[in-house]
Amino acid sequence: MVEIVEVDIGVTPTATGAGLLLMDEAHCRVIFVTSDRKIAVLTFLGCTQSVYGYPNDEAQVGHPMYSDWAYGIYEAVGSDWLERLELQNRISFPNQRWDAEKHHYIVTFPELMGEFLADGVQVEISPRGFDEIAMDALSSLLRDVAAPNIIPT
Repeated sequence: MVEIVEVDIGVTPTATGAGLLLMDEAHCRVIFVTSDRKIAVLTFLGCTQSVYGYPNDEAQVGHPMYSDWAYGIYEAVGSDWLERLELQNRISFPNQRWDAEKHHYIVTFPELMGEFLADGVQVEISPRGFDEIAMDALSSLLRDVAAPNIIPT
């Protein structure tokens, strides 16, 4: 059975917006405005897979793991997401097993939600503007990307 546990990151998403997702091969970053009008960057470390978008807050009640959550970040403890990926992977790689422990995070916003299968999560809070933070996060992803030749010069 899956248990939904709130993850205290020290901030709550504002009730009037959604987040911006940036993802590379290793990490996902979600940038959003907090309830106290600061900008937060959630970094999901070692992100194996993400689902981002529908449902919005009115339709989240239909989510299979819905647990009367508010805007924020949660962990789905006991989720089978990693097991499902391992089963898919065994078709091509029958002897390979993933030994990393992954966490199933859920982030809820008014207009969408995100789910992330990752090693962990970090948060950075900044009083700087959303555009500036987003450009910094994108620049960081571009610097860190494993295959720098994907962007022509």
